[in-house]
Amino acid sequence: MAISSQLSNIVSTRVGTLQGELEARIQTEAFKLLSKFANECPVKDKLIEIIQIRNNLLKVVNNTQKTVNKFSNLVNSLKPPITAANLLIGLLKANPIPVAIGTPPGPGGGLILAKTTGYLTSQADRLAKVTSLLESLENDIKAIESLISSVTPSLNNVKSILETVNLSVEGCVDSVNNAEDLADLLNQVRPLENTGSEGIPSLDFKYQGANGKIYNLAIINDNNSGTTVKRRIAVAKDNIGVIVLRGQPSFSSDTQVLLDEIKFRIDNQLP
Repeated sequence: MAISSQLSNIVSTRVGTLQGELEARIQTEAFKLLSKFANECPVKDKLIEIIQIRNNLLKVVNNTQKTVNKFSNLVNSLKPPITAANLLIGLLKANPIPVAIGTPPGPGGGLILAKTTGYLTSQADRLAKVTSLLESLENDIKAIESLISSVTPSLNNVKSILETVNLSVEGCVDSVNNAEDLADLLNQVRPLENTGSEGIPSLDFKYQGANGKIYNLAIINDNNSGTTVKRRIAVAKDNIGVIVLRGQPSFSSDTQVLLDEIKFRIDNQLP
Protein backbone atom coordinates (compact mmCIF):
# COMPACT_ATOMS: atom_id res chain seq x y z
CA MET A 1 0.00 0.00 0.00
CA ALA A 2 2.77 2.41 0.96
CA ILE A 3 4.74 1.82 -2.24
CA SER A 4 1.78 2.49 -4.52
CA SER A 5 0.75 5.53 -2.49
CA GLN A 6 4.27 6.95 -2.82
CA LEU A 7 4.01 6.54 -6.58
CA SER A 8 0.86 8.62 -6.87
CA ASN A 9 2.13 11.17 -4.35
CA ILE A 10 5.41 11.66 -6.24
CA VAL A 11 3.62 12.11 -9.57
CA SER A 12 1.00 14.36 -8.00
CA THR A 13 3.65 16.64 -6.51
CA ARG A 14 5.64 16.85 -9.75
CA VAL A 15 2.68 17.33 -12.08
CA GLY A 16 1.06 19.81 -9.70
CA THR A 17 4.23 21.90 -9.67
CA LEU A 18 4.44 21.83 -13.46
CA GLN A 19 0.80 22.82 -13.86
CA GLY A 20 1.18 25.65 -11.37
CA GLU A 21 4.23 26.93 -13.27
CA LEU A 22 2.35 26.78 -16.56
CA GLU A 23 -0.75 28.59 -15.32
CA ALA A 24 0.87 31.09 -12.95
CA ARG A 25 3.95 32.16 -14.90
CA ILE A 26 4.33 30.75 -18.43
CA GLN A 27 0.78 31.56 -19.50
CA THR A 28 1.04 35.06 -18.03
CA GLU A 29 4.31 35.70 -19.90
CA ALA A 30 2.77 34.37 -23.13
CA PHE A 31 -0.16 36.79 -22.82
CA LYS A 32 2.29 39.66 -22.22
CA LEU A 33 4.04 38.83 -25.50
CA LEU A 34 0.73 38.72 -27.35
CA SER A 35 -0.31 42.08 -25.94
CA LYS A 36 2.71 43.75 -27.58
CA PHE A 37 0.98 43.33 -30.95
CA ALA A 38 -2.29 44.91 -29.82
CA ASN A 39 -1.92 48.24 -31.66
CA GLU A 40 1.03 47.98 -34.05
CA CYS A 41 4.07 45.93 -34.94
CA PRO A 42 6.99 46.29 -32.51
CA VAL A 43 10.27 47.71 -33.86
CA LYS A 44 13.02 45.32 -34.93
CA ASP A 45 14.86 45.15 -31.58
CA LYS A 46 11.60 44.52 -29.74
CA LEU A 47 10.68 41.81 -32.25
CA ILE A 48 13.98 40.06 -31.60
CA GLU A 49 13.38 40.27 -27.85
CA ILE A 50 9.85 38.86 -28.25
CA ILE A 51 11.14 35.98 -30.38
CA GLN A 52 13.83 35.10 -27.85
CA ILE A 53 11.39 35.14 -24.93
CA ARG A 54 8.91 33.05 -26.92
CA ASN A 55 11.57 30.43 -27.62
CA ASN A 56 12.53 30.28 -23.95
CA LEU A 57 8.89 29.80 -22.97
CA LEU A 58 8.47 27.09 -25.60
CA LYS A 59 11.50 25.25 -24.23
CA VAL A 60 9.88 25.21 -20.79
CA VAL A 61 6.63 23.94 -22.33
CA ASN A 62 8.47 21.23 -24.29
CA ASN A 63 10.33 20.08 -21.17
CA THR A 64 7.04 19.96 -19.28
CA GLN A 65 5.52 17.92 -22.06
CA LYS A 66 8.46 15.50 -21.93
CA THR A 67 7.97 15.00 -18.20
CA VAL A 68 4.23 14.42 -18.56
CA ASN A 69 4.94 11.99 -21.39
CA LYS A 70 7.32 10.00 -19.16
CA PHE A 71 4.61 9.59 -16.53
CA SER A 72 2.17 8.52 -19.24
CA ASN A 73 4.67 5.92 -20.48
CA LEU A 74 5.14 4.72 -16.90
CA VAL A 75 1.40 4.14 -16.57
CA ASN A 76 1.28 2.27 -19.88
CA SER A 77 4.23 0.06 -18.86
CA LEU A 78 2.49 -0.93 -15.60
CA LYS A 79 -0.82 -1.93 -17.14
CA PRO A 80 0.25 -5.25 -18.82
CA PRO A 81 1.87 -6.79 -15.68
CA ILE A 82 -1.10 -5.68 -13.56
CA THR A 83 -3.48 -7.36 -16.00
CA ALA A 84 -1.35 -10.52 -15.94
CA ALA A 85 -1.22 -10.50 -12.13
CA ASN A 86 -5.00 -10.17 -11.92
CA LEU A 87 -5.39 -13.14 -14.26
CA LEU A 88 -2.99 -15.16 -12.11
CA ILE A 89 -4.94 -14.29 -8.96
CA GLY A 90 -8.12 -15.43 -10.69
CA LEU A 91 -6.50 -18.76 -11.58
CA LEU A 92 -5.22 -19.24 -8.03
CA LYS A 93 -8.68 -18.60 -6.62
CA ALA A 94 -10.12 -21.16 -9.04
CA ASN A 95 -7.43 -23.76 -8.21
CA PRO A 96 -9.18 -27.20 -8.35
CA ILE A 97 -6.57 -29.07 -6.26
CA PRO A 98 -8.30 -30.48 -3.13
CA VAL A 99 -7.05 -29.57 0.33
CA ALA A 100 -7.31 -33.18 1.46
CA ILE A 101 -6.87 -36.58 -0.27
CA GLY A 102 -8.13 -39.90 1.07
CA THR A 103 -9.89 -43.17 0.26
CA PRO A 104 -13.56 -44.09 0.76
CA PRO A 105 -14.61 -45.04 4.27
CA GLY A 106 -14.00 -48.67 5.26
CA PRO A 107 -11.36 -50.90 6.83
CA GLY A 108 -8.63 -49.57 4.55
CA GLY A 109 -10.03 -46.11 4.08
CA GLY A 110 -9.00 -42.83 5.57
CA LEU A 111 -7.07 -39.62 5.08
CA ILE A 112 -3.90 -39.87 2.98
CA LEU A 113 -2.79 -36.25 2.58
CA ALA A 114 -4.13 -32.93 3.81
CA LYS A 115 -3.06 -29.28 3.96
CA THR A 116 -2.78 -27.84 7.43
CA THR A 117 -5.02 -25.01 8.54
CA GLY A 118 -1.93 -22.86 9.04
CA TYR A 119 -0.81 -23.45 5.45
CA LEU A 120 -4.23 -22.54 4.08
CA THR A 121 -4.40 -19.42 6.26
CA SER A 122 -0.90 -18.37 5.16
CA GLN A 123 -1.75 -18.80 1.47
CA ALA A 124 -4.99 -16.90 1.87
CA ASP A 125 -3.15 -14.10 3.67
CA ARG A 126 -0.57 -13.83 0.87
CA LEU A 127 -3.30 -13.80 -1.76
CA ALA A 128 -5.16 -11.07 0.12
CA LYS A 129 -2.01 -8.92 0.40
CA VAL A 130 -1.18 -9.28 -3.30
CA THR A 131 -4.77 -8.49 -4.23
CA SER A 132 -4.77 -5.41 -2.00
CA LEU A 133 -1.45 -4.21 -3.44
CA LEU A 134 -2.69 -4.59 -7.00
CA GLU A 135 -5.92 -2.75 -6.19
CA SER A 136 -3.92 0.10 -4.66
CA LEU A 137 -1.64 0.23 -7.70
CA GLU A 138 -4.62 0.29 -10.04
CA ASN A 139 -6.06 3.21 -8.05
CA ASP A 140 -2.72 5.00 -8.32
CA ILE A 141 -2.70 4.52 -12.08
CA LYS A 142 -6.19 6.01 -12.33
CA ALA A 143 -5.06 8.96 -10.20
CA ILE A 144 -1.96 9.53 -12.38
CA GLU A 145 -4.04 9.38 -15.58
CA SER A 146 -6.41 11.95 -14.09
CA LEU A 147 -3.46 14.23 -13.21
CA ILE A 148 -2.03 13.93 -16.71
CA SER A 149 -5.38 14.73 -18.31
CA SER A 150 -5.73 17.79 -16.05
CA VAL A 151 -2.40 19.33 -17.11
CA THR A 152 -2.93 18.68 -20.85
CA PRO A 153 -5.41 21.58 -21.36
CA SER A 154 -2.92 23.99 -19.73
CA LEU A 155 -0.16 22.77 -22.06
CA ASN A 156 -2.36 23.11 -25.13
CA ASN A 157 -3.57 26.57 -24.07
CA VAL A 158 -0.04 27.93 -23.62
CA LYS A 159 1.11 26.42 -26.91
CA SER A 160 -1.88 27.98 -28.67
CA ILE A 161 -1.03 31.43 -27.28
CA LEU A 162 2.62 31.08 -28.28
CA GLU A 163 1.61 29.98 -31.78
CA THR A 164 -0.54 33.12 -32.05
CA VAL A 165 2.56 35.12 -31.04
CA ASN A 166 4.48 33.30 -33.77
CA LEU A 167 1.90 34.27 -36.39
CA SER A 168 1.97 37.88 -35.18
CA VAL A 169 5.76 37.92 -35.46
CA GLU A 170 5.59 36.54 -39.00
CA GLY A 171 3.16 39.24 -40.03
CA CYS A 172 5.37 41.97 -38.62
CA VAL A 173 8.58 40.54 -40.12
CA ASP A 174 6.86 40.42 -43.48
CA SER A 175 6.33 44.18 -43.25
CA VAL A 176 10.03 44.95 -42.64
CA ASN A 177 11.12 46.79 -45.79
CA ASN A 178 14.69 47.62 -44.85
CA ALA A 179 16.88 44.77 -46.16
CA GLU A 180 19.65 45.50 -43.64
CA ASP A 181 17.23 45.38 -40.70
CA LEU A 182 15.71 42.15 -41.99
CA ALA A 183 19.13 40.53 -42.43
CA ASP A 184 20.16 41.57 -38.91
CA LEU A 185 16.92 40.20 -37.47
CA LEU A 186 17.38 36.87 -39.25
CA ASN A 187 21.01 36.57 -38.11
CA GLN A 188 19.98 37.01 -34.48
CA VAL A 189 16.94 34.74 -34.67
CA ARG A 190 18.58 32.02 -36.76
CA PRO A 191 22.32 32.04 -36.04
CA LEU A 192 24.21 29.51 -38.17
CA GLU A 193 25.82 27.87 -35.14
CA ASN A 194 22.44 27.26 -33.50
CA THR A 195 21.96 23.56 -34.30
CA GLY A 196 20.04 22.51 -31.24
CA SER A 197 20.79 21.11 -27.81
CA GLU A 198 22.90 18.29 -29.26
CA GLY A 199 25.63 20.72 -30.28
CA ILE A 200 26.21 18.91 -33.57
CA PRO A 201 27.63 21.14 -36.34
CA SER A 202 25.00 19.94 -38.81
CA LEU A 203 21.25 20.25 -39.07
CA ASP A 204 21.06 16.62 -40.17
CA PHE A 205 21.46 14.04 -37.42
CA LYS A 206 19.94 10.88 -36.01
CA TYR A 207 17.33 10.33 -33.30
CA GLN A 208 16.10 7.04 -31.88
CA GLY A 209 12.36 7.18 -31.24
CA ALA A 210 10.42 5.47 -28.49
CA ASN A 211 9.57 2.77 -31.05
CA GLY A 212 13.27 1.87 -31.31
CA LYS A 213 13.64 3.09 -34.91
CA ILE A 214 16.38 5.51 -36.00
CA TYR A 215 15.35 8.68 -37.83
CA ASN A 216 17.38 11.34 -39.60
CA LEU A 217 16.27 14.82 -38.53
CA ALA A 218 16.64 17.94 -40.64
CA ILE A 219 15.49 21.56 -40.77
CA ILE A 220 14.04 22.58 -44.13
CA ASN A 221 12.28 25.65 -45.50
CA ASP A 222 8.51 25.70 -45.93
CA ASN A 223 8.18 26.33 -49.66
CA ASN A 224 4.40 26.45 -49.39
CA SER A 225 4.56 29.58 -47.27
CA GLY A 226 3.31 32.76 -48.92
CA THR A 227 5.42 34.99 -46.66
CA THR A 228 8.49 36.91 -47.77
CA VAL A 229 10.71 35.22 -45.18
CA LYS A 230 10.45 31.46 -45.38
CA ARG A 231 9.24 29.54 -42.37
CA ARG A 232 11.23 26.50 -41.29
CA ILE A 233 10.09 22.96 -40.52
CA ALA A 234 11.76 20.10 -38.66
CA VAL A 235 11.31 16.78 -40.47
CA ALA A 236 12.04 13.15 -39.69
CA LYS A 237 13.30 10.84 -42.45
CA ASP A 238 13.45 7.04 -42.48
CA ASN A 239 16.55 5.01 -43.36
CA ILE A 240 16.02 5.53 -47.10
CA GLY A 241 15.55 9.28 -46.84
CA VAL A 242 11.75 9.47 -47.11
CA ILE A 243 10.12 12.13 -44.92
CA VAL A 244 7.77 10.27 -42.56
CA LEU A 245 6.83 13.16 -40.27
CA ARG A 246 6.79 16.97 -40.42
CA GLY A 247 6.74 19.44 -37.56
CA GLN A 248 4.87 22.71 -37.30
CA PRO A 249 6.16 25.42 -39.73
CA SER A 250 7.49 28.45 -37.89
CA PHE A 251 9.47 31.60 -38.51
CA SER A 252 10.29 32.48 -34.92
CA SER A 253 11.03 29.04 -33.43
CA ASP A 254 14.76 28.48 -33.07
CA THR A 255 16.40 25.23 -34.15
CA GLN A 256 16.32 23.58 -30.76
CA VAL A 257 12.59 24.23 -30.37
CA LEU A 258 11.90 22.80 -33.84
CA LEU A 259 13.98 19.70 -33.09
CA ASP A 260 12.40 19.13 -29.68
CA GLU A 261 8.97 19.34 -31.26
CA ILE A 262 9.72 16.78 -33.99
CA LYS A 263 11.22 14.40 -31.41
CA PHE A 264 8.07 14.63 -29.32
CA ARG A 265 5.97 13.95 -32.41
CA ILE A 266 8.13 10.94 -33.30
CA ASP A 267 7.66 9.43 -29.85
CA ASN A 268 3.90 10.00 -29.87
CA GLN A 269 2.80 9.65 -33.49
CA LEU A 270 5.02 7.02 -35.14
CA PRO A 271 4.29 3.36 -34.31
